[in-house]
Amino acid sequence: MLYFLLSLIALRLSYWYLFFIRLALYRPVASTSKEKAISLVVAVKNNLSGIQKLVTKIQKQNYEQWEMIIVDDGPDPTLNSYISTLQDPRIRYQLNDGNEGKKHALISGIRAAKYTWIAVTDSDCEPASLKYFDAMQASLTSADHQIVLGFAPLKAGKSMASKLASYEAAYVGMQYLSYALAGLPYMGVGRNMLFDKESYLSNVEEISNVPVISGDDDLFVQAAANAKNTTICIHPYSFCVSNAPQTLGEWLRQRSRQIATAPHYQKKHQWLLAVFGGLHLMIYFLLLLSTVCGALQVKEALACWMIMVGLMSLVQYPVFRKLGSIKALLWTPVADIFLAGFYLMVAIRFKTKKVQTWK
Repeated sequence: MLYFLLSLIALRLSYWYLFFIRLALYRPVASTSKEKAISLVVAVKNNLSGIQKLVTKIQKQNYEQWEMIIVDDGPDPTLNSYISTLQDPRIRYQLNDGNEGKKHALISGIRAAKYTWIAVTDSDCEPASLKYFDAMQASLTSADHQIVLGFAPLKAGKSMASKLASYEAAYVGMQYLSYALAGLPYMGVGRNMLFDKESYLSNVEEISNVPVISGDDDLFVQAAANAKNTTICIHPYSFCVSNAPQTLGEWLRQRSRQIATAPHYQKKHQWLLAVFGGLHLMIYFLLLLSTVCGALQVKEALACWMIMVGLMSLVQYPVFRKLGSIKALLWTPVADIFLAGFYLMVAIRFKTKKVQTWK
């Protein structure tokens, strides 16, 4: 049992060092090209206070050419009234006819955008700096680049659930950003992406036909992204920050919604993620089983676990530091155990509960 367990741990560590070391060693090169005009598209449903905070931050950006399209999937009369009072021609209100959900709200907003480059975020997010647009477009270092995958940290609150959710945001960021560097982009976060409008619209039919009401970010990356046209941005100025879920139930519901697009991933991406998650779950299951059954002494199980977590942390430290998540890294020993079970809970909930909410 010990040797089998050690072989699984070795496989997991090999996976980590094959993929995640790329982000740990990544040194971005900023573009020196001319500033690009950007249209920021935000879909919103009943979140006037969030939009007000976001608009204030966007209006203060140190950037010349931008516009902001706020797509209301309400309708919310107070939102339209608020935007009218701004008297800022750069900020436009658009009603999503038919109340068809976030995915279609974003599609309609992107179609209405007047600029070539589209940035997207959520109504409950805020750029971490006044140089958000500048930092994101600076990652377009090649004429082939059409997609920039950004990072969106979750700000932890006082609850343990929020601290673990903050850790997991960096953990997931480590995955999709590292895979993109390996030439295997499979997802992005709708809270922080920049892309070419034509690239999006040329794949809009494929995105629209998938029967989910959100997940446009993942669907777009799955349809359009490749090793040549996709890059990442991890400059701290480029982060878009939102508050972490405060309860386990809220976090579980959020993650269950977010994995709705996973069955529509390309097979190679599904296998890649299945191996990653499978090794994680199997190792902790065997650690528990072998300890309870007496196949391993407690000190042997602890030694295996400590070696694994320690070697993982050698990669995680530089990655989490780049993602502004050093505080979250302190939760690694607890979070790695917890996430093995949490992801199983998410998968079960996704399979058994079919109702989706908009957000």
